[in-house]
Amino acid sequence: MAFADSCNFEKLNNNNYKQWKFNIKMQLLNLGLIEFVNKQEPVLNAEATKADKQNFELRKAKALSTICLSIDENLKSIVYNIDSPVAALQEIENVFEPRSRARIGALRTKFLNILFLPSDTMSSYIGKISQAAKDLENAGKVIPDDEIAYQMLANLPRSYDNLVMQLYQLDDVNFTSLNIQKSLLAEYDRVTVREKSEARPKEPAVFSIESAVSRKKNSTKEFKERRKCFFCGTVGHIRKNCWKFKNANKMPTHQQRKPPTFMQDELSNPAVFYASAYCTQSMDIEFVIDSAATEHFVNDINLFTNFQKLSSSASMAEGTTSILGKGDVSLEIMDNSGKVSLLLKNVLYAPQMMRNLISLRKFDLAHYSILVKNFKMIIRTPRNRLFLTVPLIDKFYVIKANVIKMQNDSAAYISDKDGIELWHARFGHLNMQGLKDFSKSNNVYGLENLKGNVDKCDTCCLTKSSRASFPNIDKIRTQHVLELVHMDIWGPAPVKSLGGAEYFYSIIDD
Repeated sequence: MAFADSCNFEKLNNNNYKQWKFNIKMQLLNLGLIEFVNKQEPVLNAEATKADKQNFELRKAKALSTICLSIDENLKSIVYNIDSPVAALQEIENVFEPRSRARIGALRTKFLNILFLPSDTMSSYIGKISQAAKDLENAGKVIPDDEIAYQMLANLPRSYDNLVMQLYQLDDVNFTSLNIQKSLLAEYDRVTVREKSEARPKEPAVFSIESAVSRKKNSTKEFKERRKCFFCGTVGHIRKNCWKFKNANKMPTHQQRKPPTFMQDELSNPAVFYASAYCTQSMDIEFVIDSAATEHFVNDINLFTNFQKLSSSASMAEGTTSILGKGDVSLEIMDNSGKVSLLLKNVLYAPQMMRNLISLRKFDLAHYSILVKNFKMIIRTPRNRLFLTVPLIDKFYVIKANVIKMQNDSAAYISDKDGIELWHARFGHLNMQGLKDFSKSNNVYGLENLKGNVDKCDTCCLTKSSRASFPNIDKIRTQHVLELVHMDIWGPAPVKSLGGAEYFYSIIDD
């Protein structure tokens, strides 16, 4: 009982054989009895004295009792009638590690399916492979050393792909499990040190970027007095607190109602726009930020705030793309810090383009800074303030924005001729006099003071044209039957005839 109390590890049961096997060997090693469980049991010399023989038998019995007393009561029947420590361990091994093809097959499957789990370290991963190879060896199947090396490289995370390809280039002499183990441990230590370094808190930035959210939360009197109302133009309050703005919206009439105003603080975002006009929004239009594009491109004419027709072409990577016009496109982007407004100038209209493109070169020319990191593109203003964060979607950096279309009193980008042609088409090709009457009477909000005239409208000419009549034939030109036959086939008919026919075939003799 005294020894049972000194056994400081779990006794052998049906679930802990591997751990027990290691513990019992360490226990025997600690007691100086490990020699009695080697494959060849020690033998005394013929010259040994009686005292040496008694000491030898005492130590052998102690080794056997150490093994037997570390076994659970339910399993002690395995070592009944055993009088040798070597025989006792061998009998236990035969029960828990039987040498059969079924066991070898199970251990081999386990060996091949060892994965590098997120919770693993490189040492534990290599240890699992080495232990599985050792188990196979104990079961009678020796795994070649190069197979162990291949298994170490087989199921690593993708971040190790470059190292794996380098190790595959080793010659047969150097491609050993020991060399592979050293390389993997060194790479794991290097990556771990780098990740710990990146996780350290960074130094405070020299320039602090004041976000729109923080400015809204700033409620000090000094800050409020510096703000300007964009409705009445008075310094000291903002539009939502402006009493003139509130009174103007209480009872909107036909004469008082004004178009909505869109704006942003120029100090917080240089790429802003201000427009006093009615607007419509196209929701979630995708724009790809392209580092190879020298200009902005869109493939939908309805996205333009204003538009000017062109007749030229631009050279693209896939060939020559027709450019039918250019204009401005106003975007409203939802970012983590709120809404961001962006005005794209001189955007080219190319209907054949598969995607809408925003030129990264244009940002660079405007002295914006761009940083690509962790599957995101971070764009900062020339004053080093955060402007926009663009995510990586399907190998492209994509902006999803609302496109704001405006019709205002300024037509700086559209000629008089283009303007009157545009409104002529918008009003269903209304006659010129009626269109000018609308413009002069101010009955239509947003309709500018139209000038000029439409010289020629292709649509009007086509819809008002009529076909010339066929000439009358006063005599039959043919001389006999079947000399001239007119034949035609029509179908398939949307509804079958009573006989089930779908086509009509006519034959008319002249």
